[in-house]
Amino acid sequence: MSQSRMVNMTFMTAALLMWIVSAKFFAGTFDMIRPEWDLSLIGNEFRLSNLLGIGIGVFGGIYLWRHDKLFRLANEVAGELRKVTWPNVEETRVSTLVTIVTTIIVAICLWAFDVLFSALTKLFYNL
Repeated sequence: MSQSRMVNMTFMTAALLMWIVSAKFFAGTFDMIRPEWDLSLIGNEFRLSNLLGIGIGVFGGIYLWRHDKLFRLANEVAGELRKVTWPNVEETRVSTLVTIVTTIIVAICLWAFDVLFSALTKLFYNL
């Protein structure tokens, strides 16, 4: 897949997310303020909040796509991501295991310090 196509698909995904989030936002706002404002346009499933969400998604997607600085930055990021050497499955498995073991060791050390300081505090206050 070409780099510009990947950037365009990312912008389309962002536009779809804008549509979904803004439609939910408008539906919740209408329910809170005046539920009768959220009119049924096509059946009961397509309401005014959905139309407003689609509008925001379309205009947001067009804005993202036509914004030269943002488009150039997204292409630069995609170009840099093509240069990344991604780990294989075995390297990922080993790194995950090291992370889990290290986390367990640190948790045990923190627990031991907590028990020690708790005992010292009780001893100090019992004097």
